[in-house]
Amino acid sequence: MDTDSVIGLGETIFDFVVVGGGTSGLVVANRLTELPDVRVLVLEAGTNRLTDPRILVPGLAPASYEDPDFDWDFRSIPQEQLHGRQLVGSKGRTLGGSSAINLGMIIYPSQTGMNAWEQLGNPGWGWPEFAPYLRKFHTATGPSDSIRAFFNGMQYQQRDQGCDGPVQVSFGDQYMPYHAAWFETFQSLGYPSSADPIKGGGIGPFVSPGAVDPATHTRSHAGAAYFSESVQQRPNLRVVTGALVERLILEHRNGSAVATGVQFSKGDRTYTIAVNKEVILAAGATQTPQILELSGIGDDGLLRILGIDPVVNNPSVGENLQDHGVVSFGYEVADGMPSGDMARDPTVAAAAMAEYQKNGSGPLGMVPMVSAFMPCLELPDEERAQLLQRMDDLSQGASRAILKQSQAVRQLLNDPNEPTVQYILAPFQLLPRAGPSPKDIFGLGHPGFFISIMSLLSHPLSRGSVHIRSNNPGDSPILDHGILTHPVDVELQARHSLWMEKIAETQPMATLLKENGQRLHTPERLTDLEKAEEACKELVLSMYHFSGTCAMMPREDGGVVDPRLKVYGTSNIRIVDASMFPLVPRGNIQATVYAVAEKAADMIRQDV
Repeated sequence: MDTDSVIGLGETIFDFVVVGGGTSGLVVANRLTELPDVRVLVLEAGTNRLTDPRILVPGLAPASYEDPDFDWDFRSIPQEQLHGRQLVGSKGRTLGGSSAINLGMIIYPSQTGMNAWEQLGNPGWGWPEFAPYLRKFHTATGPSDSIRAFFNGMQYQQRDQGCDGPVQVSFGDQYMPYHAAWFETFQSLGYPSSADPIKGGGIGPFVSPGAVDPATHTRSHAGAAYFSESVQQRPNLRVVTGALVERLILEHRNGSAVATGVQFSKGDRTYTIAVNKEVILAAGATQTPQILELSGIGDDGLLRILGIDPVVNNPSVGENLQDHGVVSFGYEVADGMPSGDMARDPTVAAAAMAEYQKNGSGPLGMVPMVSAFMPCLELPDEERAQLLQRMDDLSQGASRAILKQSQAVRQLLNDPNEPTVQYILAPFQLLPRAGPSPKDIFGLGHPGFFISIMSLLSHPLSRGSVHIRSNNPGDSPILDHGILTHPVDVELQARHSLWMEKIAETQPMATLLKENGQRLHTPERLTDLEKAEEACKELVLSMYHFSGTCAMMPREDGGVVDPRLKVYGTSNIRIVDASMFPLVPRGNIQATVYAVAEKAADMIRQDV
C-alpha cells in the first residue's frame, strides 16, 4: 500500500475514519476491516518508516528520539515543582506510534488497578472482563531452558500467555550477570519472585519480556503486527501518512454533536473526508484532546478565547494528565564487568551490529531490562497512617474527579502488601541531569561503565494537563506534565529511591559493582528522606506514559468518555487510546493500550 497517496480518496465513502496510525489506531483498523463490508480510513500525521532499521532493530530505539520522522519530541512547560526543569515528551510520529520507538517492554497491569477502573464508574472494565484482551493482542514465545536456569526462581507458564495475537512477545538470549543477580538480590532481601505479572498480582522480581519477533529478531510493533503485508492488501482499508487532522466537522442533531467529516492537511492542501458511521480518535493522550478542542469540544471559556466556536462544553478535556515519573540511580560496575556503556566504543558497537546482522543475537536484538514490583517497605504502620492522613487533608476542596481518583488510589496505598513501585534494572547509564534532550540522557556521555536502577510509582497522585495554545492545528499543545506535584508522590518516590541504595549494596549485586565506585545520582549514599526528596526532583524524568486526558468516568466526575468509549455530548466519536485511562496502570503502558484497543474494537463491531 502506498500510504503517501491520496489518489481517489475523495471518491470513497468510509464507514470509519481512524485518527492516528499508532499503537491503538492500527489495532482498531485491523479488527474492523476483518469485516469485508466495513470501509476504514486511517489518517496518520507522521511517516511510514516500517523498513527503517531504527525501528526494526530493537536496540536502536534511542536513535529515533528527537528525529521528526519518528518522534513528536514534545517539551513540557517549565515545571515549578522541579525547580523550573523542562521534561521531554517523546511520542511516536510514525506508523506504529510509540510502539515503534519505545524500549519494547511488555508490562501488564494489576488486578487491583483494573478493578479500580470499574469502581470509578466503568462497568465491564474490571480485571475479569479486561484480562482476556491482555492475551488477545500477543503471541508469546517462552524463555529457553537455559534462560529459565539463568533466572533462578523465574515464574512463567506458557498456558498463561497469549497464543495467537499479532504482536510477538519473547525473551532475550544474552543477559548480563546483573540480570541474574537482580533475582538473587531480591531473594536475599526476602522477596523472591512470586507470580508472573500477566496474572495481575504478585511481588518481587521478574523478567520483562519484549515486543520482539523471535524468528526475525525485529521489533514487533503495531505497524508490523497489525498492518502486515497481508493486511495492507485488504480492499476495505486505506492508510494515509503525512495527514495532519485539523478538526472534526460537527453538526447538531437531536441534542448531540454528530461528526460528519474529518478535515486534514497534507502538504499544502486541505481535504475533507465524509464519515458514514464513526470517527475513532487514536491520536494519543496529547493530540486526542488537542483535536477535540480544535473541533469545539472542551472548556468553552478556553475555546472562545482562542476563537473557536464551542460545540460541547466539557472542561475535563485535556485535564487529568497522568504519567509515570522515573528516578534513575547510576552505579559504577566492578573492573572487568560488562556494561551497555561499552557501546560508546565504535569497535564494540560495530561488533554488536555484526552479531545482530548474522543471526539476530546479542544486545541489539532483545529488551535488556528486568523489573520488580514492590510495596513501600520500611514504612511503619504509624507513618503509613500519617501519609494517608496527609493525602486526605490535601484532597479537601479538590474537584470531584480528583477526589474520586484519590479515594481509589488510597485503597491501594492502604494495603501494605500492594505493590506501589516498579523497579527496573538497565545495564547502561542514564544521565537525567544532562537533559532535557533524550540524546544527552541516553548518550552514554559519562566516562566509565555503569548500570542504572530505576523506580517509578505505580499509582501516582500528581496530575498535569495538555491544552491547545492556539487555533492553529500545527502548533504543538501546551504540555504540563505535573510529575511530583503531589507531596505524597514526592515522599513515596523518595522512600522507594532510598530502597534502590539497599538493592545496590545487597549481595550478590554488590559484588558486581565497584567498591567505592562512582555514583551518578549523588556522590554519597542517600540515607536521609528529605535529601532523597530533593534528589528525586532533580532526577525525575517522564517515562512517556501519557494518559488520562479524556478519562473514562461519569461526566459529573470529570469524565470525557463513557464506558462504551463515546465522547459525552456526541453520538459517533469514540476514543481508543491511553487518553481514556481513568487511572494510569502500573508499569509500562504499552500492553494496556493494546488491550484497550482490542476491547474497543469488539465494542465497535458489536455496534456496527
